[in-house]
Amino acid sequence: MKGMARKRSICILSSFFIILAFGVLGQGSSADQLITIAEGVGPQNLDPHLSTVQAALNVALAICEPLLLMDYSKMELKPNLAISWKAIDKTTWEFKLRRNVKFTNGEPFDANSVKYSIERIKDPKLKAPTTILVRPIKEVKVVDSHTVHIVTTTPTPTVPLSLRTVAMVPPRYLEEKGAVEFGKNPVGTGPFQLSKWVKDEYVELKANPGYWNGKAKLDRVVYKSIPETATRMSALRSREADLVSQLMIEEVPSIEKEKDLSVSKIPGLRTMFVQFNMTKESPVLDKRIRIAMNHAVDVDSIIKNVLQGFAVKLNGQLLTKEYDGYDPNLKPYPYDPEKARRLIKEAGYENYEFTLMATTGRYLRDKEVAEAVGGQLNAAGIKTKVRIMEWGGFLEKMLAKELFPMAFWGAATVPAADVFLGAMVKKGAAYSTYDNPEFEKLFDEGIQSIEKEKRQQLFNKMAELLYNDPPCIFLYQQMNVYGVNKRVGGWQPSPDEWIDLYSLYVK
Repeated sequence: MKGMARKRSICILSSFFIILAFGVLGQGSSADQLITIAEGVGPQNLDPHLSTVQAALNVALAICEPLLLMDYSKMELKPNLAISWKAIDKTTWEFKLRRNVKFTNGEPFDANSVKYSIERIKDPKLKAPTTILVRPIKEVKVVDSHTVHIVTTTPTPTVPLSLRTVAMVPPRYLEEKGAVEFGKNPVGTGPFQLSKWVKDEYVELKANPGYWNGKAKLDRVVYKSIPETATRMSALRSREADLVSQLMIEEVPSIEKEKDLSVSKIPGLRTMFVQFNMTKESPVLDKRIRIAMNHAVDVDSIIKNVLQGFAVKLNGQLLTKEYDGYDPNLKPYPYDPEKARRLIKEAGYENYEFTLMATTGRYLRDKEVAEAVGGQLNAAGIKTKVRIMEWGGFLEKMLAKELFPMAFWGAATVPAADVFLGAMVKKGAAYSTYDNPEFEKLFDEGIQSIEKEKRQQLFNKMAELLYNDPPCIFLYQQMNVYGVNKRVGGWQPSPDEWIDLYSLYVK
């Protein structure tokens, strides 16, 4: 216990010195428009093609922009580097590109940039987790310097939505520098440029003076990586950070009472679950075990007592109502620890000890939720130990499919069932550890369906199948909760955790 206390003290002390350093770093001139943002994790790589972690993409996509943006107030896509798009036949999408746009190294943005960016992600050598976004794309044809045709292998109505988080990168610069150097010093067309990056500590961005849509109101943005929730709270209260994610929710009432601070929240696209790793031999291959665990966890109690109401219970599926393909007919698993105990006994695994792997600081009260889940599983006769990891190591094991036999985490994609399920459930996908041939068949049929009613029927069948053969313990939809200094103008929380730096300014 003394060793654990000493380790925690060192971690908090280290974070304190990071904050202290930022007090010096962020001083600037009185006219300097600077906002400091504190997140639970920082980017492990600044290459936007090599991450699907939104905290990292908030940095990377401010440098390297996508073709389209999402307006959640209207639930529709809007132009960015692409000014228009349309389907010209069942498998071809035409995109018209914005003219007179340059990467910050002077390289022009054009149709070749789009072709290069998408083909780079598709290249198996890159091993990009963003492959799921471009998987249906067969080829990109350059029609002229500012027109591309994106051809898919089958009819794919969600191509424009998928491209919302596909960043455009400069072909010449990337070929000259290579992937490793690009991941350290990316160049894009975005409203910000990289100024400085100290891995696991902070990223400093500066405004791109030649941005095609006019220079951002902010001169600089500093992203701090502070895993300890209490330390992020201290950064907000001490005014060392202006915008802080994943607040310590029990302190929300006191923060709301401070005259120059506020709390901002919105139901997110991120759903939280305990994922079963079915890629290796273990008891979770027996669906009775997976069903038992769903009955053993009291999600309502966790939302009330651990999350203080800052979550929405999942309805027996991975998707929420914000996602295209959500099934409104499904209901949550009933909490029934006695049924869980019977199923475990029937399967013959009363004495097997499961390991539940989880993080701290990445999600809202992630460590505490994981410990609550572990406690409830144990109470239902399912022996479980909880192993807490730092985010970098957890992510590495996740991509290697080595989180075994189960792990608590959360995922969010563009709000389309085929993208989410394709990444989290379809066999062989970046984050999937599930294997069910019947699901594969339904999925392949569903993503090709252009007729909306038939498409929804197929996704409903998928949802029912996953309910009866669960890939996870279905938990809850995470609420995005931020602490905000009222000096920050232009701030609106987004369901996808996107922080639109271009809209921000200092009041």
